[in-house]
This record gives sequence, C-alpha cells and structure tokens, in this order.
Amino acid sequence: MVATNEFSANIELQHIYLEAYSERYHSLRQYFEAYYCYRHNLVTRQGKPDWLQIFHFARPSMKASACKTRKETVRELALPLSVITGKLKALVRDEELTVEAIAEILDEHLEYVILSRFEWQKLCQLGFEDRMPPSFFQPSDPGYQDVMIRFSLAGIEF
Repeated sequence: MVATNEFSANIELQHIYLEAYSERYHSLRQYFEAYYCYRHNLVTRQGKPDWLQIFHFARPSMKASACKTRKETVRELALPLSVITGKLKALVRDEELTVEAIAEILDEHLEYVILSRFEWQKLCQLGFEDRMPPSFFQPSDPGYQDVMIRFSLAGIEF
C-alpha cells in the first residue's frame, strides 16, 4: 500500500506541475490536499485520499482539542494556500519549476492544523484566513518566516 501511495502522490505532483506550468493556480488546493493525504497514508480502503482523516492526523489547537464533534472544528493549512502558491509562482517566474522542486516545497510547507470554529472566525476577523501578516515577510521582524505567527496574533494556542 505504501508503494501505491507513493505512486499516487507522484501523480498528484505531476498534476500540480501541469497546473502551475500552465499558470492555472485556482485548482491547486485539491491537488495539494490529495498529495498530503497520500504522503501521510490518509487514504480510504479503496486507496483514495481521505480528507476526513486529516482531522485526526493534523495538530489541533488547544480549543479544537476540547471540541466534542468534528463539526465544531475546521481544518486549515498552517501556511495559507496563497503563500504556498506564491512559492510555486516564483519557481515558474524563475524557470525553475520541476516536480522535485514542487515536492520539496510541499514537503516543507504543506501542513494542516485543526482549529475550533470560533478560532477560525477570529482568523477571518483579523484578515488572516488566506494570508500571512506583514511581519512574516519582513526579515527584520521577530515573526519573519514564522509559520505560526498568524495563529499567535489571533490568540490561538497549540
């Protein structure tokens, strides 16, 4: 099964490569999620990616850990989709897009966390549902490249 998952993960990487190469970034989320599921063996008995298993696999916040049902929680990328997509756009711009480069970016940056719905609403109120705060991009700031900075600013603890 592991070999099958590796094969399927590689197919997802090739999908991502084709979409990024064609500059069709709008559909990357589904391929990222499938890649993540295959990489972490989060699959159904039929070998299909199972996004529901992300809720049990990903790191929950303190408040999400206290939630009684899955419906009270939200799965969220630790680094927003827009930031990961931006990294792929830079590869395309610099003519360095390869399947291997995509795998390196995703293996380093594609991580899910589980939040309570209240915490997700707090992120949205601060405008961090799909972007990082400016401090993430400023080398002189203590929050520079801190993947968890948007959660910290929203008062979300892990």
